[in-house]
Amino acid sequence: MSKPEFLKLSDEQVRARKRRNVAIALGLLAFIVLVYVVTVSRMHANNQARHEAEAAALATLERADPALPAPAQPDAPAAREP
Repeated sequence: MSKPEFLKLSDEQVRARKRRNVAIALGLLAFIVLVYVVTVSRMHANNQARHEAEAAALATLERADPALPAPAQPDAPAAREP
């Protein structure tokens, strides 16, 4: 079996490769940050829309029959019984 022959890179080629690797790493990091920011902002918007829809549904129920007991509020702390 013979030894494989490898190319010997010059110092300029090594520096160019390192610069290219850094540029690729920064591009990948920027993409990851962009995906994270878009995801968090969309989750926040969907959460706000859900709260608004729940409030509208609750208001509709209260207008439909005021004699109905008020539904439990999920944000209110539960009362403890001794």
